[in-house]
Amino acid sequence: MKEMPEDLAVGDVMTRGVICIDANDTVQKAAEIMRKNSISSVIVTKKGDGVGIVTERDIISKIVAESKDPKRVKISDVMTSPLITINPESTIDDAAAIMRDRDIRRLVVTRKGKIIGVISEFDIVKVEPTLHTLIQEKSKWEISSAYAASEGAVTGICEVCGEYSETLRSVEGRMTCEECIPSS
Repeated sequence: MKEMPEDLAVGDVMTRGVICIDANDTVQKAAEIMRKNSISSVIVTKKGDGVGIVTERDIISKIVAESKDPKRVKISDVMTSPLITINPESTIDDAAAIMRDRDIRRLVVTRKGKIIGVISEFDIVKVEPTLHTLIQEKSKWEISSAYAASEGAVTGICEVCGEYSETLRSVEGRMTCEECIPSS
């Protein structure tokens, strides 16, 4: 198995050749561009500068679910703004942490204020699958921790011993089975 460098940089795994759309274009045009290029997001620009991003999720939740006409709604009305960026020299661990903390699936990569690429959860998964698990599981653990606090227990794998348990509890941020909970 090929060993990965310890501090793999964002620039090493990002997707280059970012596809952009003007803020005044319609959601319909964005959807057509995404379909044509088999992508799930486009960068929104105004006068050549990146001002936001529109994803498939934005179109579904802000247009389709609200029965709006994509031919009439401007991209600027549904985009997520401002762009959350990272530089290409940052590590993929840094990128994964930002995605986790901001609850997003992609970051725009910039150098000297210019967009040079995008790094997504998928890009990270290709080189380091465990980071994807951490990003994806964050919300599940928060739900589990809240459930455990209010209901008493959660089923799953103990993060201490690795065994399945029907009585996991959140202890210092880790889901822990009864046998691994330190006695006070």
